[in-house]
Amino acid sequence: MLFRSRWLGNANYEIAYKGKVYLLDTYYDRKARSRPLGFRAADVKRADVIFVGHAHFDHISDIGPVSRQTRAPVVGSPITIDTALKLGMPNDQARPASGGESFRFGELFVDTTLARHSTIQPGLIEAYANVYKVEVRPDTPEEAAETKAVMSRGSNSPDIVDKGTLAFGFTFANGFKTVVFSSAGPVTPGAKALADKFGRADVAIVSYQPHAVAERQVEESWPLIEAFNPRLFLPAHHDASFGTWLDLGLEPLFERLRDKLPETSYLAPLYRSDRKSTRLNSSH
Repeated sequence: MLFRSRWLGNANYEIAYKGKVYLLDTYYDRKARSRPLGFRAADVKRADVIFVGHAHFDHISDIGPVSRQTRAPVVGSPITIDTALKLGMPNDQARPASGGESFRFGELFVDTTLARHSTIQPGLIEAYANVYKVEVRPDTPEEAAETKAVMSRGSNSPDIVDKGTLAFGFTFANGFKTVVFSSAGPVTPGAKALADKFGRADVAIVSYQPHAVAERQVEESWPLIEAFNPRLFLPAHHDASFGTWLDLGLEPLFERLRDKLPETSYLAPLYRSDRKSTRLNSSH
């Protein structure tokens, strides 16, 4: 079996398996002054299933056009599905889950579990914004309007923290296992149950944001990585969101992996290019 993955910025990943395409999150037409991905949401016309971790704009903002263009079913929490419908997703594509449900899509078996979104201390976002103000020029009126429009395409419901964030466990036909967390909150009972069921994951995709001090963020992401003890770790959400999040160095996390989980490999994915996507031999 050839398992292919491609990072598409933020927490977006594309997974391809046996001719099927699975999308993780849909945030492509990003805030002003973001690094280019090399494509727009209008270009995404093929997917067999879309999985959305939660309904913050930087995970769901393009679900409307992408779902209509691909006609793919969309799996997410009730808050996520409600937000997606408001953004133009067709009703018949909704696959709501509250955590604990399982789905079968051809040769892909999916476990859902209720995760918990990370939380941050008061003042952190304002501190990041001040860094941008000191380091670079302010947005032009046009850039500010573009960013405001993008950020409006999502939900800020406080229930996202405890009720609206899902993690996904994928088991492919030959037993290859991948787990996905769009936010690095604490290990929930559902996440522990999934880890117990999976044993060792082949791939773990875990968010690595928003704490700018790496020593702090390592402690946030590490429990989920350790729980699944993956053969390969792929980070997500570690890149800058202009005006809010800073680029986060991955080296301190990789050092922890090297020292504590020496049998786990890891990659620092780059933004999409014309080169071939990462290929993982999952025959083990």
